[in-house]
Amino acid sequence: MRIGLVAGLLLASGAVMAGSAWAQDPPASETADAAPAVTDAVSTAAEMTDVATAEADTVSPEPQAVAEVAPAEPVFTSGNQIESSLRQVKGKDEPIAILSAMQLYWGVRSQATSKGGIWNKHQSKKQIYAPVDKAVLERVLLALESDLEARFEAAGWQARTRAELGTDVPDVKTLRDDKELGVPLVKFKGGENELDSAVIALPGAGTPDPKSIGNGMAYMRYFKGKSGINFNVTYTFAPGTAGETQSRMVGTEVGTGLWFTARADLVGAKGGWGSVNVQPEGLVVDNDVGTLSEIAGSKAGLTENAIRYVGGLGTRDRTGYTMTPDWDKAEAAMLRAGRAFNAELVSALAK
Repeated sequence: MRIGLVAGLLLASGAVMAGSAWAQDPPASETADAAPAVTDAVSTAAEMTDVATAEADTVSPEPQAVAEVAPAEPVFTSGNQIESSLRQVKGKDEPIAILSAMQLYWGVRSQATSKGGIWNKHQSKKQIYAPVDKAVLERVLLALESDLEARFEAAGWQARTRAELGTDVPDVKTLRDDKELGVPLVKFKGGENELDSAVIALPGAGTPDPKSIGNGMAYMRYFKGKSGINFNVTYTFAPGTAGETQSRMVGTEVGTGLWFTARADLVGAKGGWGSVNVQPEGLVVDNDVGTLSEIAGSKAGLTENAIRYVGGLGTRDRTGYTMTPDWDKAEAAMLRAGRAFNAELVSALAK
């Protein structure tokens, strides 16, 4: 199956779509070296001198080596599945990763359309609707943030997470929550394919609006007197796959796989910018993460197509499906894919 989602998904629209009744409500650690406790003072000067000497020996412990990060499981099968543009930031800014914005896009409605015949009268369309489990998606995002932090530190960088930054983050315009979902909803349409996604941000954080032209100035203001590179990282997953059939016949088909893409946008303190992303068409990272069920009454019937044929409108093959994720499998696949992208991101900056 060819998955037809294209480059525009990586810059998904911030438009809010009403009527999302099909989405359900959601059901780094720091290690600090504890200073050794000083024993009770004794009365003699000699003993006090010994205590002071012992303290001096323990106040400045030897620096501990950063633990190695386990290699990411293989997800990308060829080198050209990752694209990067880093000339303006690579080697020009201090190796400080400011992880101010990370978000996970979860597809709640995907659609693939195929047209053919004379004047493209004949049409095949498949739609997939999926629920949202905010707790699972937020857990995945937090795990990916911790993984990215660890990978940067293992590569010799400093890394600051959203929680560590607190309120010291760029003052950018963010997306608004959808009234029914309780989180932002972004819509993308590219060619004959569409994807509507619920957006999960880190706790206490908003999602930068990718359409706001004023956000560039916000990053410039933020970096006054600062060093490092700001990262805005987006992981996108679509449960259930829809695409054109690989044949000469006009048709579309669906599957129970998990589609994935990701993108990191970088802004450096010295004014440079860059990006690392999965190639626009993305990839399926697991072939089975749930169950598809046809929505009753969604299929174009014989009567409808007969009327359209008589009227010279061409026939339609239209079907809607609900995707019921196996959340354990979906979570494992998301973590595997996200960690693989994190590894590629850090590697691209280290080369």
